Amino acid sequence: MASALLESRFLARRTELSGLVGRLGELAARCGRSDLEAVAAELAQHALEPFFLVVVGEVKTGKSSLINALLDAEVTAVAPDPCTDRIRVITRAAEPGETDAGALLTRVTLDNPILDGLAIVDTPGVDSIIDRHQEITERFIPRADLVLFVFSALNPYSRAAWDFHDLAAEAWRRNVAFALTQADLATAEQIAVNTARLRELAGQRGMADPTIFLVSSTVSRTDPAAGGIEALRRHIRELTASGGHFAAKLDATRRSALRLLADLATGLEARSRELAADTAEAARIAKRLEAARLAAGREAEVLRTRVEAAYARLSGEFEAAFARELTFTGMLGRSLAGLWRRGSQAGPAERLKQLGETFAADLEREVESIARQGAQHVFESVTGSAQLLLDELRRQRRDEELPADALGEQRQRVLSEVAAGVEALLADGGPLSGLDPGSVTGMDPKAALGGALVVLGTIFAVAVKSTVIDVTGGVVAALGALLAGSALFWQRPRVLAELRRRLAGGGERLRRELDERLAARVDRIFRELTTRFEPFFDDVADRRRSLEALTARRDALEAALAAFDPA
Repeated sequence: MASALLESRFLARRTELSGLVGRLGELAARCGRSDLEAVAAELAQHALEPFFLVVVGEVKTGKSSLINALLDAEVTAVAPDPCTDRIRVITRAAEPGETDAGALLTRVTLDNPILDGLAIVDTPGVDSIIDRHQEITERFIPRADLVLFVFSALNPYSRAAWDFHDLAAEAWRRNVAFALTQADLATAEQIAVNTARLRELAGQRGMADPTIFLVSSTVSRTDPAAGGIEALRRHIRELTASGGHFAAKLDATRRSALRLLADLATGLEARSRELAADTAEAARIAKRLEAARLAAGREAEVLRTRVEAAYARLSGEFEAAFARELTFTGMLGRSLAGLWRRGSQAGPAERLKQLGETFAADLEREVESIARQGAQHVFESVTGSAQLLLDELRRQRRDEELPADALGEQRQRVLSEVAAGVEALLADGGPLSGLDPGSVTGMDPKAALGGALVVLGTIFAVAVKSTVIDVTGGVVAALGALLAGSALFWQRPRVLAELRRRLAGGGERLRRELDERLAARVDRIFRELTTRFEPFFDDVADRRRSLEALTARRDALEAALAAFDPA
């Protein structure tokens, strides 16, 4: 009845723990840790298995002989060479037998009451010269509920065995006991010294009162009590009779789950540090983008100011020359000269046209020089800033010490995509090519002179309309020339005012042209450049949310496992 109650309680506890381990597997999957997800699945399966007493130690320390003595049967081979090259799981069954259960596992059955609810596992030596012995032993340790470390009473100091102990007890948090075998070969003094030394070594690893069995398998064949094997049997019987093996199994599973959670915590903490660095880098990139945009804007402003200054100077010179031509004397002289030299370019209209063409040519030449130089500065400013940002991004390398997981893969994918996008922006023929000096200086400054040239057309019309002379009549022609000059002279203030207005309008149009071709384009390019970095900014925010959610789930699961009572 008591046994049934113990088993019923165990089943309820096991169901509860299985749920927690299932949550652990889901969390590992969400973290992208397929390795830990697989171990969690093994832990869930382990909870359904019998209590595993795993016997480990170096070769030729008497592991197999100890198991044979414990079960009072020859279930494992004993030979001069390292002959255990597979894991052997020994459980109770009415009929004895052996069955291969894979490349590394043999299942052995034996009708022995000590095996009720218990499986004894014989493993290859941890220092065996046979290939893969240590590998297959390490793979089975996570399934152990109690690890019995076997040392020779003659020498319990093997570094390989103690390193393996650290794997089992510290890395996997297994419950550990010790057996000093071959006791019949050691003197009493050796046993006393080596037992004390074993306790000391265990104490250094946090075991204040280690369980130690002194065993001689040879003596135990005829006198189990004197050989020490009976003490080990009694320990096992007490463990199973009280249900302690149930609690120990659940506790071992819980401890392994906590160990996996610790691994997840280490990875999440490392990812948090990485995220903090990426967050700072994202802020630096955003700040540098804005600084680069402002710098390019200043370069564009300098260029626009220089062009406007050149336009103001040249238009002032043009206006002054134009005003001189509109004096009475100047217009009369040009008109008379035109009469006597018909077909020449000496008339007032032709002279005004020459002034306009000279102004346009000078402006085009000077703007071309200024724009090419200034646009080169803007282009170098923008591309240089973009290249620096790209180099900065490339330095955000993956920490090779971090385990491969979903967050790391997401980060690397985004970094690669962003780098490729910025590279495409900088490539020949890419969007930034719209800022090259040839594109900027390809504008036609004469387009800004449209208003001024209209003034010239007006002057020509006035000259024509005011000329009432008959070019074939001498006196009439002279009188007509006088009248034309007089008409233009009296309209001089209005004409000059209109010219100034048109020239001012041309300057404004030139400024708008520069804004469109340079300043506005710089803004568009930086919007494009910022867009190329936005996936990195978005990824930082997305990983922050993911890390917060994963960390909260991990903390909640850790609290649940810590509160779980296996008894």
